[in-house]
Amino acid sequence: MPDDIALDGYDDLPPATLTNPQLTTIRQPLRSFGYKAVETLLDIIQNGQQLLWRITFVTELVIRKSCGISTI
Repeated sequence: MPDDIALDGYDDLPPATLTNPQLTTIRQPLRSFGYKAVETLLDIIQNGQQLLWRITFVTELVIRKSCGISTI
């Protein structure tokens, strides 16, 4: 890696930076997930359950050396 194969992960956990080469990963807005979950639950309690929920969050690609195109 990264000469023969490119590899990436998901969640951008701290160990991703401890590997050699460091792991390219997708970072999720975990704090926003929690806030939105509580907000949604409170809305359901106050206003009744909705039949359909679609909530989209923006993720971030964190490029490191495991993908072979690192800018580091």
